[in-house]
Amino acid sequence: MSGTVSPVLPISVVIPVFRGERFIGEALDSVAEQTAQPSEVIVVDDGSPDRSAAVARDRGAKVITRNREGVSAARNAGILASQQPWIALLDADDLWEPRKLELQWQAVDRCPDLGAVFCDYTEFDATGMRDRTFLSKRDNFHAIERREITPGVMVCDERSFAEHFYKGNFIVPSTMMIRRDLLVQIGLFDPELTHCEDRECWLRLLAVARVAVVERSLMRSRVHDSNASSQHLKMLLGAAKVTDRILANPGRYPSGAAAAYADRQADNYLNAGRIADNLGDRHLARQYYRQAWRLGGGLRPLVLTALSSLPAMARIARAAKEVIISEKSAADRSRR
Repeated sequence: MSGTVSPVLPISVVIPVFRGERFIGEALDSVAEQTAQPSEVIVVDDGSPDRSAAVARDRGAKVITRNREGVSAARNAGILASQQPWIALLDADDLWEPRKLELQWQAVDRCPDLGAVFCDYTEFDATGMRDRTFLSKRDNFHAIERREITPGVMVCDERSFAEHFYKGNFIVPSTMMIRRDLLVQIGLFDPELTHCEDRECWLRLLAVARVAVVERSLMRSRVHDSNASSQHLKMLLGAAKVTDRILANPGRYPSGAAAAYADRQADNYLNAGRIADNLGDRHLARQYYRQAWRLGGGLRPLVLTALSSLPAMARIARAAKEVIISEKSAADRSRR
């Protein structure tokens, strides 16, 4: 960008960080390399024991330090401290492509009544980039009715967007640019949710906002090594907690959300039970199976509960469970 001056947009970038010393510098560098610059960059250090805050200050970001309360509370603190009408979220280990803000702002410029703009992204890990963008793999995203307002930028039909979003979240925070007043209006992120908090926030946002998408990969999401089964279990329980929120207060969410999510609640607990069982925690597995049965999951949870109580027949139990799971998968496919 030597010899050029980037335009400055009315956007506050909000970056929560915890133990992010290794990555926060790269994230901030990707903001500094934007072809259209934000008006301010706010890093919220959520009680990091490392040099995350120092690295952010060295790169000129405004830093808010606080005791550890979780990513939702950290994002909320940054949003409330911001001075601009638009918020662009970025996680401390993710990276923006140089034209990310520029292209998203073109959507706002063309369609001023938008409430949020997201974009496609690509995942990468220590070995390099994945070969396909995230949205290219999501059938529910491609089923959304939308119209082009500028090349590669689409405004989504509100009803169609909500209907297909219920089938699975395809938006991550680092792709989102959102009107600050709408975030405040809907109550920001729920600090009590530790998983799927973004999905729950987007659902409340969909009740009040028109959404556009830049169908181009403008963000790189870093994938870390982790215990996949343990992480999947946390996500399923997070999804169950989000569903509880929706069922308790359906008026905060788009029409149809309560019915769509209620239908899946038994499966959330059934699948959580299977994972807990595979991780060797049969007591916890039985709790989840029983909850699945109480929620109308049919006989499968009861059978799995009984099988998980027979350690002497572990091989038989596993074989029987696989038959049940296979039959369920076949039934699910036949319904699609």
